[in-house]
Amino acid sequence: MKNLQPHLLDPIKCRTEWNDYRALLAAKPTLSEQKDVLPFFKKSKDLSLLICSYFPNIKTPDRFAHEYELDGDFVADLVVGDSKVHHYLLVEFENGATDSVFKQKGKKATPDWAPRFEGAYSQLIDWLWKLEDKRSTADFVNTFGSRRATFQGLIVIGKDMNLSQQEKDRLKWRMDRTMIDSNAVSMVSFDDLAGDLDHWLKAYHNV
Repeated sequence: MKNLQPHLLDPIKCRTEWNDYRALLAAKPTLSEQKDVLPFFKKSKDLSLLICSYFPNIKTPDRFAHEYELDGDFVADLVVGDSKVHHYLLVEFENGATDSVFKQKGKKATPDWAPRFEGAYSQLIDWLWKLEDKRSTADFVNTFGSRRATFQGLIVIGKDMNLSQQEKDRLKWRMDRTMIDSNAVSMVSFDDLAGDLDHWLKAYHNV
């Protein structure tokens, strides 16, 4: 496991990156994970750090890495964390489309969970399994600072989804009630991500 990169959030640069993010959302009706999302956040390290606010235990984010190889085939799209309190957020980026989370199948009235969403959830299961497998190693301690380091997962997926009330309730229930080995996993759309990041920049950084 390679070391995470040290970096402290610069609110002014972060606001500039947020403006670029809003422009990306406005310019693209759908977002490709490989062509749009990963390249954008890879060059936006301050905005990437701010995403850690989804994990309230993180106080001062000071470490990050994009496309972080946990082991062999297990690669996290983004890891952000606080090296002082040893809390880290694992982020899985997916595509931004109207059917990224729920997908209509045949004549069923109730849509199925979309393959992209199920695949993202399975990715987080594998990441957390691999991290637990490595917890007792010196490599783990060197990377995350403590054998007791804690993790939380976030799936960023979907755009302009206009979910029905039932779909919103299904999604919220799943995210609130299911955990992976006591690790919480949450989900946010690319649209809501923009709103949340904007709020945190105004509320916490006054920009």
